[in-house]
Amino acid sequence: MAGVLSRGDRLPSLTGLRFLLAGVVLAGHVLTLGRFFEDQGVYEAADASSMASAAAVSSFFLLSGFVLAWNASPADTAVRFWRRRLVKIFPNHVVTWSLMLGLLMATGTAALLPVPDPGPGEAVRNLLLVHAWVPDMADFSSVNPVTWSISCEAFFYLLFPLLIRPVRALPARLLWPVIALVAALVVTMPLVAMAVTDEAAPGSWSPLSTERWWLIYFFPPVRLLEFVLGLVLARAVQLDRWPTLRPRWPLLALAGVFAARTELPEEYLWGAATCLPMAALIPAIATRDVEGRESLLGRRGPVLLGEASFALYMVHFPLLYEIRVLLDRRTFDTVTAALLSVVVSAFCVAVSLLLWRGVEVPMMRHFARPRGRSVPAAEPAPGDRTAPLRQQDPAP
Repeated sequence: MAGVLSRGDRLPSLTGLRFLLAGVVLAGHVLTLGRFFEDQGVYEAADASSMASAAAVSSFFLLSGFVLAWNASPADTAVRFWRRRLVKIFPNHVVTWSLMLGLLMATGTAALLPVPDPGPGEAVRNLLLVHAWVPDMADFSSVNPVTWSISCEAFFYLLFPLLIRPVRALPARLLWPVIALVAALVVTMPLVAMAVTDEAAPGSWSPLSTERWWLIYFFPPVRLLEFVLGLVLARAVQLDRWPTLRPRWPLLALAGVFAARTELPEEYLWGAATCLPMAALIPAIATRDVEGRESLLGRRGPVLLGEASFALYMVHFPLLYEIRVLLDRRTFDTVTAALLSVVVSAFCVAVSLLLWRGVEVPMMRHFARPRGRSVPAAEPAPGDRTAPLRQQDPAP
């Protein structure tokens, strides 16, 4: 690699990766929640879809920490940072929250999840993005269920100005010990949850009790570990402490984890088992951008779709819900259901582009920064591979 990055270096492949991850979540939800297939064997054969969706969300948390640390400038302030994050996530959230709540009120049934329609308390907590803190499925899966991860992200954003200072101050010699420590905590948390929560009741619809599932998958302080891991990984790349590693090796490790999923405890299928391969893949992809290598993910199309991936993540569930209601929960033969799944997925992507262009882009343009003021750019220290251009944050 070169000694120091120029001020204009970006990581476009990570933006393209965001669309790939959002697509994994979309495909998993179209399959498992859309329930278009009359052949139940399809769902049995695709039981890895939930693990894939969980891996994608875990990767979003890693990416969020990585990109925010990569773009962080010492001249920025906490208030400016919080303002940008609020404008980034809240408009799309309000639009999709309103859409989903209206659909629930109009249909009078939660057709996709085994939870009751949200009451006023659940709806307000969801709107304020504090619902992931409540260990009750009626809360953390309320209204637009995917927003539990945005509730986690809001917590990460709140802490980021405090976290980035010690990460930036880490001596290069301590980067790998810290990476190892945080990674160890990630893979240990399922064991902690198993020790402090009860097993699922006999005959339960889920192999995990609600309390255990919440602690492993939804609880913001637990998911903060992945975000922090992303912060430190970005610092390792910036300081040229990340080894040359081709993406194929983390991908092979990831494939091995999926191949072994039937042998893994259920508690590890919700992110912990896939976190470390993805934690190696993200810096491997980033370093290729740093070195100026071309990649499919960094091309114009994937990057454009990646910029709209947050909108896709937020809007796909309300759209899928409405389609399911309009179809009156009908099921179809395998070929018809497969074609319908492709059409529904394409429709969700098209609507997400409209939401991104019509809501997210203008809101960021007009309100992300105080008018007439700009954040001064700080020059990188020698050997510090910072990239100050503000590429969009990978909020899922």
